[in-house]
Amino acid sequence: MSIPRLMCTQHPDSTIKVSVEEEVEEAVSAYSIYGCDEVMSDFEGKGTPYIQPRDIVVRALKAGIPLGESFFITPRIPNPSLEDFERSVLAMEAAVLADLRAHREAGVHAVRWIILPMSESPEDVRFAAELLLKKISAYSGGADIQLVPLVENAGKHLRILDFVRVIIDEYLRKGIFLDSIRIFLGKSDSAVTHGHIASALAIRAALKALYDFSSESDHKIYPILGMGSPPFRGGLNNPELAPREAAQYSGYYTATIQSAVRYDVPYQQYLGVKEAILSNIGGRPDPAFDVEWAARAVEEAAKLYRGLVFKYGERISEVSSLVPSTRDRVAWRVYGRSIINGDAILNVPRAIVFTATWYALGVPPTLLDAPFMLELNKRDELDYLFRLLPALPAELSFDSRFYDRRRAERLLDERIVREIDGLLDVLGIKPEPAHEMPPFTPSSAYILAEARARGFLG
Repeated sequence: MSIPRLMCTQHPDSTIKVSVEEEVEEAVSAYSIYGCDEVMSDFEGKGTPYIQPRDIVVRALKAGIPLGESFFITPRIPNPSLEDFERSVLAMEAAVLADLRAHREAGVHAVRWIILPMSESPEDVRFAAELLLKKISAYSGGADIQLVPLVENAGKHLRILDFVRVIIDEYLRKGIFLDSIRIFLGKSDSAVTHGHIASALAIRAALKALYDFSSESDHKIYPILGMGSPPFRGGLNNPELAPREAAQYSGYYTATIQSAVRYDVPYQQYLGVKEAILSNIGGRPDPAFDVEWAARAVEEAAKLYRGLVFKYGERISEVSSLVPSTRDRVAWRVYGRSIINGDAILNVPRAIVFTATWYALGVPPTLLDAPFMLELNKRDELDYLFRLLPALPAELSFDSRFYDRRRAERLLDERIVREIDGLLDVLGIKPEPAHEMPPFTPSSAYILAEARARGFLG
């Protein structure tokens, strides 16, 4: 079976508004224009019609696209532990029925995988897998669709094999041996809850563990990387950073092609991103990657990051309300994210709005790791961090162009500015604004204009 390499998604990270009505045609252009061999029909926290997977099947067949051969539809369903159970069941049913439609009309299986987002525990995955297998059996008697856990937490990334084993065990329990397994590593939400450095180190550790497991077992693992354009969200879709990011995260087999790289940069630059991703597929993670040091760093970096972010919860909430929505997602106060710091909980937007908010505040969110990097510098360990994350200097240099010291001082405080200035001093980075903009005015129009200038919303 062919494993897709480029997954076109419906992320709201572009400055272009795309309605759910336009997403069926968008799926066709994902294949014909952008060369994606997989499209995510996204139901997570989003007002997607349940018939969308079926409509994509019908439209793709009409367009002569080779469904089930070099083009697949992979729905992302709501997690029943986090959203309405009914929505999860209906989205799962819509996926199974779309595959049944493709099989009846063309004799192919268009839906081979279903993504379970925010997979928090093996128990969540086991429950969803069992539900999926029952639905497949009820409609077609087969087992052609595999559940793909989307793991979006640095702590869980460090225990990624727990999620692989539960998929293997659950399908074996039903008499199905999976010779190939896909697992999805999400950078964005992990960065929101743990910070950029912690989330990046944890994903590198997960890729190494998955590669080693795959090499030693009868199950071939095909990791999917979920990363966007901003460095905070992985940078893999960023035309300037894609070659470095693709090399740094060696070990992936599929990468997401999100909205901003399709709509907010010239097509020629998109082709450069595509080439960087494809040329690094199936590579071997660095066998010398220091997992033990990385695990300790994940804990320390996340603690310092959370302590910093908690200071600005009210400001995050205030400015995030100005970030425009470019997909039909539910409001973040209905379905958002939570950062836990000891006994305290801070409710924040989902990753794209969270990222856009920090740019609007004048602080690209990679710079929120300044306290951790300054601490490493005191211990003469900063260079070691750069050995484990070789793309990090380029990411910081890129983001320094969007750092607005005066704005950050006015909207946040002097302390965060001192931390960031201290780090940039240590690194020898002199911020040079990437574009000339009038003084910041808190408005959706201004945030959107700045986003267009940098090539992504968040």
